[in-house]
Amino acid sequence: MLLLLMLFFMIASILLLIVRRNKESFYLLGMCLSLAIQLTGILIYIAKKGGISRELQEFFFLSLKIKTKIQYLLITLDLLGTIIAVGRYLFPLFLLLLAIKYSMIPWIRRGKWLNAAVLILPILSLILYNPRIFRILTLNRPRLQSVIISASSYWIILYVAIAFILLIIELSSITMKFCKKQFIQIIIFITSISIVYLLYCGQDPAQVYQFYSNDFLWRNGIYYMNSTLSIQAYITIVVGNVIAGILGFASLLKYTQGNFEDNREEFVMKNKFDSVSFGASVFVHSIKNQLLANRVIHKRIQQVYEKDTVDINQLREYINTLSEQNEIMLTRLDELYRSVKSNSIYLVPVLVEEIVKCAIERFHNKYPDKHIEIELRTKATILADKTHLCEAVYNLLVNAQDAVTEANRGDEGKVSLIIHNERLYTVIEIRDNGTGINDKVMKKMFEPFYSSKNSNYNWGMGLYYVRAIAKGHFGSLRYESKEGKGSSFYILLPKYME
Repeated sequence: MLLLLMLFFMIASILLLIVRRNKESFYLLGMCLSLAIQLTGILIYIAKKGGISRELQEFFFLSLKIKTKIQYLLITLDLLGTIIAVGRYLFPLFLLLLAIKYSMIPWIRRGKWLNAAVLILPILSLILYNPRIFRILTLNRPRLQSVIISASSYWIILYVAIAFILLIIELSSITMKFCKKQFIQIIIFITSISIVYLLYCGQDPAQVYQFYSNDFLWRNGIYYMNSTLSIQAYITIVVGNVIAGILGFASLLKYTQGNFEDNREEFVMKNKFDSVSFGASVFVHSIKNQLLANRVIHKRIQQVYEKDTVDINQLREYINTLSEQNEIMLTRLDELYRSVKSNSIYLVPVLVEEIVKCAIERFHNKYPDKHIEIELRTKATILADKTHLCEAVYNLLVNAQDAVTEANRGDEGKVSLIIHNERLYTVIEIRDNGTGINDKVMKKMFEPFYSSKNSNYNWGMGLYYVRAIAKGHFGSLRYESKEGKGSSFYILLPKYME
């Protein structure tokens, strides 16, 4: 069964390496690998030490044949103890570094010395547990040996406890549902592998170095080498290990799958967009030329009819309306053309309130009688291209209002714009209680030129454009939706420190 656990953690490590390559993933990878290393050493130690029943041997190693091959591996006790020491002392180190990385507590974020400080005890323990150094220090010094062994156990428990306190504090400080959900998946994985680690961290490397010793410190052993335990107790403990490992693996798989889907979806969207961008550019250019020609014709008609006896005021009113509509069409086509051809985004420090004000003004030009609830939970400065980000927020507000109108909510219809301060991000949330999004639309809604609305008025570039702008701001676009209940879209922007 320990073989299965090792397999789970190795697969988890590979998934982390493939899907994400940031510091958090590096620390999670370090936890998985160090635990796999520790379990490998313990498995070999159990095989070589023996003294357990045939049933337990089969339970631990799946078959006696595998156990025999492991038992006769050519490996010294010093190397075996070192393997266990590496896994035992690196796991709590990576765990605490991960917790520090996730923590948003100001003095921890500013304390660059913390990462160096937490290295001291693990490195010191690895030095002290070097086989040669350990023997020199503890030869005929049982009290010093006892102090080293006890101290190493205490700091391990301390590191694990501090890490979980920081993770719990961070979890309790998250207010946004989808952020909390993602963080819970990580905590489930961390908790599961930490439980497995704590069950086996009692295996001190010194016990391996002193394999043939009758030292009093090892007379009672630890639970998985304790002959007084029944087969049922062994099965319960190891099955619990496997369940914890599977639970953690499932949580990690769900987390990495979500990130993999985001990356894959972005790649697919890029390919689809590249395949139609040329045709779209030619089409837009042609329409633009036609409208410019219409503008010239309009001027000529105006010159002709000004000399006629027709009601000039009425004619001018119609002509002016036509001219305004023509200009609007040209403006919107220019926006579409820029979204296809332009990749230029200029980021400067901007108050998030300015983005909100700009987007609201644009929205009220389209919907002068509609109300938007605004909630500024933070007054942050962000790095942004004001024009593009304002347009992105405006697009989401229009989509939200259209969803509310389609749902016929009446006076209960509500569109909200909320600014959050969430961990490393300033988040712009647009929330509505409209129709929501069904599964069919969810699969296509970020595709360029796809629209579930009237195609005469919607080009289907809105959400694609919003997502591209979020990416251009080194952020991301996230959403939550339930059909018939409403949707929430989140633009996550990295915090800017002045």
